[in-house]
Amino acid sequence: MPDHRIALRRAIEAVDHITDPEPPWQDILCTARDLVGAESGTLIVFDARNKLLTLSAIGFSDACFSEYQEHYYSCDILEQDGRNAPAGTWLDTARMYDAAHLQRTEFYADYMAKHRMAQLLSLIIESNTVLHAAIGFQRASIDPKASDRLQSGDFARYFLALRSQLSQRERNQAIGWRSLESAFSEVQEALLLISRDSMVDKLSSLAVGYLDDAGGWTLHGRRLRHADPKVQRLFDAHCAAVARDGQMRSMATASGWGELFWVDISIAPQALSLIGGRMLLVRMRKKSAFAMPDIAKLQTVFSITHAEAAVLAGLAAGHSVEEVATLRHASVLTVRKQVASLLNKMECSRQSELVRLASLL
Repeated sequence: MPDHRIALRRAIEAVDHITDPEPPWQDILCTARDLVGAESGTLIVFDARNKLLTLSAIGFSDACFSEYQEHYYSCDILEQDGRNAPAGTWLDTARMYDAAHLQRTEFYADYMAKHRMAQLLSLIIESNTVLHAAIGFQRASIDPKASDRLQSGDFARYFLALRSQLSQRERNQAIGWRSLESAFSEVQEALLLISRDSMVDKLSSLAVGYLDDAGGWTLHGRRLRHADPKVQRLFDAHCAAVARDGQMRSMATASGWGELFWVDISIAPQALSLIGGRMLLVRMRKKSAFAMPDIAKLQTVFSITHAEAAVLAGLAAGHSVEEVATLRHASVLTVRKQVASLLNKMECSRQSELVRLASLL
């Protein structure tokens, strides 16, 4: 019994860190496995298309780990039979299948038996439109009462604490998302939080407007899609590359004549990932050749006067010096002097260079 109390304390201490920006999943799995009394433990996350997103394991051999990742996840009987079960459901091969049926499955005959797994126990910890996740335990012998035991006493309290911490992490995630959404909306950037296969988990209000604006980007079955197949292939390739190496990728797509969407794809902050693998953050901003540059921003960035910034904005919008003078109710000579001052202050030799610098904002 003292060993049980020590295992329980360690397991609960590990679970308390689920709300950390980067939870120690290996420590959580290790202490949970020791508490349960199993040979190995796993955290498995599938996406909405039943593809393996994340596999974290403790007690697995290299061969066991790689074989599951490469093939056997696709015939995992517990995952298949638990896809529609809500979070909090326990799955137990000893309860769900008789021995003869289990032994006829590829998963048992070619995987479980090979790696000395006689019984699998799995608790579904998340089930939504984006992902399906479970914490599982693998035993070398069958305990017919294992699932009952894990749902009572100290075990029940531990798994209740685990799910409670996950709920708190989800609340923290929502707060973090709202902060990001507010910050980027201020600079007219739309945000989407997506999985590696473009399943949208969250999107900002501005993103909703952009996707409804017939600019080519839409949501189809909660997946971010573009009407142009070439654009879609490039976007998917960028997502895969970002997920692989963590380096941001950017692309531009036409939104209409003289307008485009600029899209940045990067790894999302770990705090925005609920369980296991990292999510991707997509930032979209609309740019128009007809949009008048922000005069206040030009003034601040280039350390010029307000009047000079207004002239620069007019030039960047495609107007000639004469047209800027007319629009500003000023003389052509005054505007020419302001252009000369801009060339000096912004260290440019030609008016076209002024326009190029202004267009960067």
